[in-house]
Amino acid sequence: MTNQQLQLIESLRHALHQCPEVSGRETRTEALLQQFLRAHTTLELQPCGEGFYAAHREKNASKPAIALRADYDALATLDGGAAHLCGHDGHAASLCAVGLMLEGKIVGRNVFLLFQPAEETGAGAAPCCELFEKESVAEIYGAHNLPGFPEGEIYTRPGTFACASRGVTLRFQGAPTHAAYPENGKNPALAVGKLLCALPELASPAHFAGMTLCTVIGAELGEKAFGAACAKAEVWLTLRSEHNADLDALRTAVLGCAKALAEEAALDFSFEEQDVFPATENTPTCAEKVCSLCHGKTLEAPMRWSEDFGHYLLHIPGSFFGVGAGETHAPLHTKDYEYPDCLLEPTANAFWAMIQGA
Repeated sequence: MTNQQLQLIESLRHALHQCPEVSGRETRTEALLQQFLRAHTTLELQPCGEGFYAAHREKNASKPAIALRADYDALATLDGGAAHLCGHDGHAASLCAVGLMLEGKIVGRNVFLLFQPAEETGAGAAPCCELFEKESVAEIYGAHNLPGFPEGEIYTRPGTFACASRGVTLRFQGAPTHAAYPENGKNPALAVGKLLCALPELASPAHFAGMTLCTVIGAELGEKAFGAACAKAEVWLTLRSEHNADLDALRTAVLGCAKALAEEAALDFSFEEQDVFPATENTPTCAEKVCSLCHGKTLEAPMRWSEDFGHYLLHIPGSFFGVGAGETHAPLHTKDYEYPDCLLEPTANAFWAMIQGA
């Protein structure tokens, strides 16, 4: 990448940082990315799912087509706004850098730069899978910055790179009564208490092949009205696992236990799931390509966080990899985090290496 190109990309990253938008509402962000690509490249822009892709096509391409993906949504903040506290502004800018690098080049293959919204909720990737059949894509690669790792170093691993997870809301509905006559109502408090006590055993490592967690996010029982007994309750959990099969098993166990406790107490039971992420399970040969072509290192264990790139890997081969953001850099999803501009070039270079590979 030339110095002029790097300056353009840094300016783009700063512009993206100033217009953060939450998942599903990234209208200004998408417009800014497309405006940049139209102004500085001749890439063909096409809609894809709720996002878009930029196509580099060659008439005599001899190597299989690949896709490179970046996300561009921001995190919701407690004040009702949004902020780029996960580095998606940098991810999108880095992929635009690849667009600049492709301009006027013959690389022997068709390349599709996939810009995806709504990663934070897990809703953005699945609709974009239409790209693979439409453009005969053979492999896909994606990257995420990694605070806590040496700056600019590439990391990946065969198999699970990032864990599967899903949020679960459990609802227990009883019957109201005056607090002086609890026997006349149906109070879910005991059922909720039993469930919370049962969760550690349900998520015990003895039951699963890999790391599995059931994290209590919160619970809400009744109302602060001392004359009325509790009649309804909710429990909010995040289920997380290294393997999709283990997450399915944990889900079955938790829902089964909750339903049984509700029936025991004559309560109505329902549940809702949100933020569903499959495990990001890298194709071993593709992970090996990343290590070979990018001088990457192998992670010993998967990242515990989730990433909706896993949806893509359910359809075609590929690999997700990380780029170290510095061992002392602020962690993701914290108020002090901001994507470091020094990662723009190594991230773009890693993508370029995948384009140049076999």
